[in-house]
Amino acid sequence: MDPVRNGRPQTSLGPARASLIAKGLIYAPEHEVVAFTVPGMADFIARQSDE
Repeated sequence: MDPVRNGRPQTSLGPARASLIAKGLIYAPEHEVVAFTVPGMADFIARQSDE
């Protein structure tokens, strides 16, 4: 298992991904890709990790 950026194993991210899709916050436009449904959310998250 390769750790991802947040230190969690990749296999543990499936439930979190499914939850975000169910809540309508992200969608999967193609295989291995997710996108945010909220405009500007990627920039907001990037700013949070810089702090």
